[in-house]
Amino acid sequence: MQAMITLTSEESKRLIAKGIAAMDSVQKAKRDGFIGFSLCTSCGYIIQELLGKDMVDPSRYCCGFIYGKGSCGVPGKNREKLLLLKKGKPCWLNFPEENLTKYIDYMGTDDIIIKSGNLLDPSGAAGVLVSSPDGGEAGAYLPHIAARGIQLIVPMPLNKTVPLHLTEILPYMGITKFRRDRVHGLSCGMLALPGKVVTEVGALRDLFGVQAIPAAMAGVGSGDGTVTMALVGGEKDVETAWQYINHIKGEQKLKNYFSTCKECIASKSDAREAQCSTRSWARPK
Repeated sequence: MQAMITLTSEESKRLIAKGIAAMDSVQKAKRDGFIGFSLCTSCGYIIQELLGKDMVDPSRYCCGFIYGKGSCGVPGKNREKLLLLKKGKPCWLNFPEENLTKYIDYMGTDDIIIKSGNLLDPSGAAGVLVSSPDGGEAGAYLPHIAARGIQLIVPMPLNKTVPLHLTEILPYMGITKFRRDRVHGLSCGMLALPGKVVTEVGALRDLFGVQAIPAAMAGVGSGDGTVTMALVGGEKDVETAWQYINHIKGEQKLKNYFSTCKECIASKSDAREAQCSTRSWARPK
């Protein structure tokens, strides 16, 4: 049996969150260990799936985002606190003064950190933009993840897919490689995220046992950012997936909470950088 579905960006995030929340490793870490949720909207959805929808607003569980005019940061007054689960008990941290490194010495191979990225290459490798000179959250966590063997889970909607390999992109990224007046929003570098990538394809496979084949990306109007997929499998599995997907259709769109230059943790030092259209850590003209 086959079916064809179309998911908005928010619906994709919800589906992936449901898939990650159901993973055995995630359930074990929730019960017996630590789960650290980086500040990204995808983590906001996963927190909701694990703890309830009243726990966080995904639009506010975010440090930075990209919108039509470029990249921007979420001001602290509108941002949710950073969450770490310790045996299922929430520990809320005041980012950026506090982050997950506060607990990193207690974490090991059965524990998890979740961090989404900004691009997914043809080989399935993920990269994340970083606008802070110290590498931001990813820069703080990745050495500890690699050294201690902590599990990194990377939720990645298919609408972040790019045609080039990550290794071809990284040499061109860096906050000092762009002129200040040639950046839409914040200038960014990029880090690779060497973890387990979970897309809509993996979530549908793990939740329902169906094969999901991407058939179209994006659209117009309300179709901006959508992904269309063909579902293939046994009649019962496809029907269950179809009903489940229809249940999450209509997921509320994410909102933008804009930062001013004075509020932005990634851009503080230069009083001349007064407009978001020109502000960044890029090199001067």
